[in-house]
Amino acid sequence: MPDVVSWILPFLFVLTLVVTIHELGHYWAARALGTVIDSFSVGFGRAIFKWRDRQGVEWRIGWIPLGGYVRFAGDDNAASVPDHDDLAEMKAKILAHNDPAALQRFFHFKPVWQRTLITIAGPAANFVLAIVLFALLLGIFGENRAAPKIMRVTDDSPAAAAGFQVGDVVRAADGRGITDLAGLNQYVVVRANVPIRFTVQRAGRSLELVATPAMTQVVDPTGARQKIGQLGIEDLPTRVTAVDPGSPAAAAGFQAGDIVQKADGAIIRDFPQLAAYVTTRVGTPITFTVDRGGRTVELVGAPILREVTDSAGTHRRVSMGLSNGASPSEVVHIRYGPVEAVAGGARKTWEVLSTTLYYLGRLVRGQVPADQLGGFIGIAKASDAVAKMGAEGAPNPAMGVFGSFVALLQLSAILSVSVGFLNLLPIPVLDGGHLIFYAYEAVARRPLAANVQAVGYRLGLALLLGFMLFAVWNDLQRYNVFNFLGGLFS
Repeated sequence: MPDVVSWILPFLFVLTLVVTIHELGHYWAARALGTVIDSFSVGFGRAIFKWRDRQGVEWRIGWIPLGGYVRFAGDDNAASVPDHDDLAEMKAKILAHNDPAALQRFFHFKPVWQRTLITIAGPAANFVLAIVLFALLLGIFGENRAAPKIMRVTDDSPAAAAGFQVGDVVRAADGRGITDLAGLNQYVVVRANVPIRFTVQRAGRSLELVATPAMTQVVDPTGARQKIGQLGIEDLPTRVTAVDPGSPAAAAGFQAGDIVQKADGAIIRDFPQLAAYVTTRVGTPITFTVDRGGRTVELVGAPILREVTDSAGTHRRVSMGLSNGASPSEVVHIRYGPVEAVAGGARKTWEVLSTTLYYLGRLVRGQVPADQLGGFIGIAKASDAVAKMGAEGAPNPAMGVFGSFVALLQLSAILSVSVGFLNLLPIPVLDGGHLIFYAYEAVARRPLAANVQAVGYRLGLALLLGFMLFAVWNDLQRYNVFNFLGGLFS
């Protein structure tokens, strides 16, 4: 049974950050346009803490920490759905004591272009948050890039059928430049059953190969079953291809072909992570958990300082003496200045958005199964898994918490893009639905009839709730909850 308790804090952190920034986008735009705001709430339900600022806005902390909202004067609820009877009464009261110009301070009486800007500001804030978080992480930590070099071609795979060979370097996919292995995998996984034209460099020659990723069911790091596209060119990133003679690894009993799974109990996912773990433990015995031909073997070795010669000259480096076939020039660490970090943040935000748009388009056309849609349970489980990954290998609890925090910022950036995009969908109750009504008003020179808007909001709410229930059902299926419950009574 999943440890549900461990999901709560990471999930609430990610959700609260993303939704609060979304609502602050609406709030800041409304303030800039002189709009009367009743309240801003982080969380829903009865307030456990609240205060009122100089502008008369009530700031609330709700006891249900699942997002938040900004409420304008005249809103019928947290979704900014107007109560037209109340608005008529409010309009009469305003005009009875104020100049008609005072109406322009209330959201529902503002010009349509101002309402449009205030509405768009929420999703826009999500995209800005993603850019800022990605830029912050790139600026502080940089990133590792592994060359898109083919280390292994699985027999009878799409890659083998297309003619890929070990040592090929992928330069482009469908004309789009590929700079690292992560970018190649990201392009492939969402294109199951779609032919891809690859530009490959082989022994100084440029070749064109066409391969169609096969839809494959895998279990992701969160434990969920996912159906993704795979070519059969991905090698396990912790496979040992060579052991230096006389090295600590050789003394510990490492062999070529071993797959490093853990170091002192911490899961190892790639060689850069293994190198980072080893670097801080010179002279300290490390217990490695290794998969050797299907058997689990434990090996103990202590890294040493030794002299190495590379393109930077001769220097001392902490080493175990293990290699996975990638030369130093094939795995590089890139550092970013402030301008480059912001540009990188914008690039990553666009990559997430374009991938989401492409996958959603395939979903609508029935080219990928709808059971891949996830909901709150999936986000909560992903938050838990990401937090644990960030803490793995930390030398002390404080660094473990910091690692979890950094990892959750990365997840928040990705989720923020999704929230910004989903809110722009043309569904009443969502921001995109409001924009559709404003577009009609701008063209027709009059608002859509109140009863039509009311019906639209009800239908939109029903559609949204139905979508959420469907996503929850998918989550329960992917995490084998029904199988688990069935086993309790079998």
